[in-house]
Formats: sequence, structure tokens, C-alpha cells
Amino acid sequence: MVILLVILLSLFLLVKSADMFVGQASSLAKKLKVDNFLIGFTVVAFGTSLPELISTLFSSISGHNQLVMSNIIGSNIANLCLVFGVVALFNNYRIKKRDVDINIPLNITALMAFWALSVFMGFTLNWASGISLILLFLVLILLSKDYNHFESVKKEYVIFNPLYLIISLALLVLSGKVCIDQIINLANQLKISETILGYFLLAIGTSLPELVTTWVAVKKNNGELGMGNILGSNLFNLLFILGISTFIRPIQLNGFVYDLIFLTGVTLMTYVFAITGKKYSFSKKEGIGLLMVYILFAVFQISKSFLKLY
Repeated sequence: MVILLVILLSLFLLVKSADMFVGQASSLAKKLKVDNFLIGFTVVAFGTSLPELISTLFSSISGHNQLVMSNIIGSNIANLCLVFGVVALFNNYRIKKRDVDINIPLNITALMAFWALSVFMGFTLNWASGISLILLFLVLILLSKDYNHFESVKKEYVIFNPLYLIISLALLVLSGKVCIDQIINLANQLKISETILGYFLLAIGTSLPELVTTWVAVKKNNGELGMGNILGSNLFNLLFILGISTFIRPIQLNGFVYDLIFLTGVTLMTYVFAITGKKYSFSKKEGIGLLMVYILFAVFQISKSFLKLY
């Protein structure tokens, strides 16, 4: 119980320190007169993915491949099924045609390229694969500025304070390390798979910024921002974060093939929901469908873990 409380507290600090860090970083960017496009991308897509980045890096450093992959795949599935599902369940919101024409296909393209690279590399991603993933991420961003919806976001103005920037960065790193160490500790004590904790404790916890950002955006009639935030974060997780992780140690994908197939299916299903929904809208019906798929994913993972034990 104590370990679980420490994990939940560290997750809370991870999310809050990431928010504080992004606020200070964006304020500094404005002071330095950085281009609005880059500020927007940093504030939303990169900002909400910071917890995933920090936790994944510490998982990789400690040599826990299961946590690396379950965090990335789990966060992306949670973003599409849990975040979209919860938001759609309580809010009927419309998305932009360019999401259907450009941004969701962009994510599908990224997944297809990821599959091709994984098969070519024998499902072991090394540093060369990491460079390829990061380059692909940058190319996709530059090829489609429509991917970024963030110039119109009205964020509260934060006064830049170098001390706050340093403190938030220190808290981000510290809380990320404590969180990963304690999750590994909890898995060992309970004799359960790290993958289960990665998918349902770490992934959901690090997806909270996406849920909050999307919920607030939809409530303010800015569903465009909500969709852009999720799609941007998923690209960032799959290509950039995983790419960076390969520089620390090679990433083994052999045990995650079915989970990647599930992620691909969920992404395609989101596209189908987007084009079949009335006037590109996500309603309660789509929300229930996505949540049911997430429950199916949870049952699949728990069953798989149970079979491994016995």
C-alpha cells in the first residue's frame, strides 16, 4: 500500500512538474521570439508527452524493456480509447475535416512505417532505427503543418522565472525516477508482470495531461485542439520517445507484436469512427465503442499475464 501511494504521488508530481516546466519553457520561448508554430507544438503535443518521455527514459536506463514498450503502447491506446472515449461519452464534439484528411492518416502512415522498420530490423530496434524514427517524426511534422492546431490556443500568460524552470525540471526528473523504481519494486513484491503495471498504472497516469487538455478544449468548443493534442502526442510517443530510448539500449519488440497489432487496429477504428460520425462528430455511441475496446484490451492483457504465470 505504501509503495502504491508513493507511485501515485510521484505520478502526480510528474504531471504537475511537466505542466509547470512547459509553462516556463513556453514563456521563455516567447521572450526569445520563437516562431508561434514551434511554441504551439512545444506547449501542447510535447508538453503533454513529457511524463511519457521521462518515465520511458528511466525505464530504458534501468534495463526494463517491458516498461518502455508497455508505457508507449499503453499511452497511445489510452489516448485513443480512454481519452476520446471518456470525452465523447459526456460531450458530443466535432472534429475538423483536415483531421480526417491529413492528421489521422498521418498517424496511420507513422504506424505502417514503424511496422516496416520493425520487420526489417527483426523486431529489435537499435540506435540506427532510433535515428530513422526521429527523422520520420520530423519529416511528418514538416510535411504537414496542418497536423498542428495549436496557434489559436489561449494559454494563461506565465511570467518567466529561471528558478521555477530549474525546480520544475528537477522535480520532473526526480519524480520520474522514483515512479519507475517503485513500479519495478511493486511488480517484484506482488510477483506480477511489469507489463501490466506499465499498461494500466504508468500509461494511464502519464496520459492524464492529454485527458485534461482534451476535456478542457472540448468544453471550450475547441474539439480541433483536443484531436490535434491526442494525434500529436501519439506521434511523439511512438516515433520520438521510442527513438530516443534506442540510444540508451536496443528495444526488443518480440513480446509486443499482438499489442502493436491492437494499437494499429484502434487507430484504424478511430479513423472509421471519424468518417462515419455525423458531420465528423464523436458522439456518446462512439465514446461507448472506444471504452468497450479499452476494456477488451485490459481483459486481453490480464489474461495474457495470467497464462504466463500458470
